[in-house]
Amino acid sequence: MKYAKPFLIGGSVIAGSKYVSTLVNPALAPLVGGMPTGIIASFFLSSSTEKKKFYTGYVYSSFILFLAILFIHKVSDVTSYSVDMISTAAILLWAAISYVAINDFAIKK
Repeated sequence: MKYAKPFLIGGSVIAGSKYVSTLVNPALAPLVGGMPTGIIASFFLSSSTEKKKFYTGYVYSSFILFLAILFIHKVSDVTSYSVDMISTAAILLWAAISYVAINDFAIKK
């Protein structure tokens, strides 16, 4: 049960984004889909110490996510590759770079 509530909240954000994109211009859907679920996730951590460590990693991950989104946006404008393919590459790069950055700058500091 301790994982059910966070799972439902996360799924609701994704489903809500899809639903919003059918009601309004899809450019507005990131207001729901881009909701900072990481901030919401911090409420499920048990101590202030855990939350501080979480946010230390979250800073790096979020900045790299910004760069990944910028990459998707710019590359999709200048190439004929599918946005899904560019997005997949960006997700993989985000994960790898975030892992290294968090290990090097948040954990080992």
